[in-house]
Amino acid sequence: MSTVNKQLAAICVLFCSLKAMAQIPTGIVQEQWTSQQQVQTIDTAYANESAVVLLEKKRVEFFDEKDDLVLYKTFHRRVHINDDKGIESYNRVYLPVSNNDDIVDIRARTILPNGRIILVDKKNIKDLKEDDQLYKIFAMEGLEKGCEVEFYYTYKANISFFGKEVLQGPFPVLDAQLELVAPDRLVFETKIYNGEGTTTDTIYNGKRFIHVQVKQIAGAQDEKYASLKYNMKRVEYRLSYNKSKSASERLFTWNELAKRAYAAYTNYTDKEMKKVDGLIKSNKWASNGNAEQTVVAIEHYLKKNISTREDIDADEAASLEFIIKNKIASHRGIMRLYGAIFNKLGITHEFVMCGSREDYTVDKTFENWANCDNELIYFPTLKKYMAPTLLEMRYPFINPLWTNTLGIFCKGTTIGNFTTAIADIHTIAGEDFTKNSSNIEAKVKLNASLDTLVVSSRQLLSGYSAVNYRAMFNFSSEDYQKQMLKEMVKFGTNSEHVISSKILNREMENYQENKPFILDVVVNASELVERAGNKILVKIGEIIGPQAEMYQEKPRQFDMDVAYPHALVRTIEFEIPEGYRVKNLNDLVISRVHRDGDRTTMGFESSYKQEGNVIKIRVVEEYRDVQYPLEWYDEFRKVINAAADFNKVTLVLEKG
Repeated sequence: MSTVNKQLAAICVLFCSLKAMAQIPTGIVQEQWTSQQQVQTIDTAYANESAVVLLEKKRVEFFDEKDDLVLYKTFHRRVHINDDKGIESYNRVYLPVSNNDDIVDIRARTILPNGRIILVDKKNIKDLKEDDQLYKIFAMEGLEKGCEVEFYYTYKANISFFGKEVLQGPFPVLDAQLELVAPDRLVFETKIYNGEGTTTDTIYNGKRFIHVQVKQIAGAQDEKYASLKYNMKRVEYRLSYNKSKSASERLFTWNELAKRAYAAYTNYTDKEMKKVDGLIKSNKWASNGNAEQTVVAIEHYLKKNISTREDIDADEAASLEFIIKNKIASHRGIMRLYGAIFNKLGITHEFVMCGSREDYTVDKTFENWANCDNELIYFPTLKKYMAPTLLEMRYPFINPLWTNTLGIFCKGTTIGNFTTAIADIHTIAGEDFTKNSSNIEAKVKLNASLDTLVVSSRQLLSGYSAVNYRAMFNFSSEDYQKQMLKEMVKFGTNSEHVISSKILNREMENYQENKPFILDVVVNASELVERAGNKILVKIGEIIGPQAEMYQEKPRQFDMDVAYPHALVRTIEFEIPEGYRVKNLNDLVISRVHRDGDRTTMGFESSYKQEGNVIKIRVVEEYRDVQYPLEWYDEFRKVINAAADFNKVTLVLEKG
């Protein structure tokens, strides 16, 4: 939840006075106001910005408290306000907390252009609870153009030796800092992502101080075909050495993670394996000589019969006896069950952990275990993946945002009588663009009165393009399915006048052969026909459905990401009514193709040919890569906009 620009509508708010805060522990670094007691002069380069963050400071402090190591975090921000939007963004401040008792200090003030300082009374700091998250909220008094807002708070956090702090936001940041403080026996490492800065590491009075600073950070906004979180400037940190144990033994390596994960997934009791044997025999999986068909059958059975939930922490939900009996499993439990079955059947497999291009991914050179929460199984002989924890996915398709990232592959190895795993780190490859399609086959003609377009359309979705639709038509309520069917019918016709509709290949088993999810519809679309005197206007371009357009006032900031490589092939056969001809057929011809050397990377091409009174239109749009570099933005935008241009094509029919 953002700390600025929050709306109070449609949320549950619990107002109460701020409870007495915990005492600031003796020995931790205590935050102070910035030294400037007056409003600062801002460079004219930022005159058009609604607000400018003068200081974005975060502190992560590991502290010895009696016999325990605890963690305190501090967040400190000072902002210069330029206009009404800036005032609106900071007239209320929202600070996330886990528990009132964990807060040890919280302060806020407004500095006015005339030099007056208004302190926020702690009695006016309230609680807000939303989606099980607690926030401290308070109003900043007296905000006006040219003023500055400053606030900071310190709280006790759950201990973790891995972390990340985002330094970028919607407004420019002139000075961003992260300070990591710890007993000098603990050696942390940091790394800056998506930017550059300076890092110092010093020891003073028995404490280690790591200071990271990044200056002149531009404001970041959501952009089409990019993940904001993935691209934000941030600092990640990890504990690498504990000198009280060993000054040379590196902690929390990828090999150590692979070893722990392998042990968690592959150690079974005799009772567990007896239950697994019974499951295999009852489903006759051992008698199937085809490994791929067996993998498919096992996944389909387990996802159909066993519920997998991430919010189950009980150890019993990881027990194979419990899972097989009660048909419910934790993520760890379901991974163990798949592993036990594959081990028993002799199907070679590897457990894989990875991140997501939607937020954070694995870095081979910086072992942040917090960036690989997603679980896969890889089959080396088949060279395919399975996502056991994702109900909507079926072999070989996994969450496409997990592909094109590095994965931690747990490769089993035996040393004497001891079996463990080492980390093999390489890219998780997704399915080829030819496997992922969203195609349309349409035949259209005008009705007898020439005021309605009769559209006979077939939508064919395969691969990743079919995932959401198959999930909706297998796991959603009947009412929701009806609503989604109505929306799909409107796609490409803009009409609800349905003559007939039929869905084919909705079953989840169709993924192995990649049979397309099919929607057949016949629609009377008067919305696609207009009259202009003696001319008939047919909105033929709308048959391919609404298209995204890319226009932005500010320069593009981030690389482009299309989620997964895919192709879209649309064929349209338009029957010209007797006595008419099409005046502007050349409007159907558009070509925007980008090549990297001899290789086509993306493109949009539309063409036509006329056979008698039938115009046969072919439209091919394809994105063969997952990601495109920023320097290709102009070409990428032209391809996207070419599809939008075709969508606007209207054929002009006149007598002749």
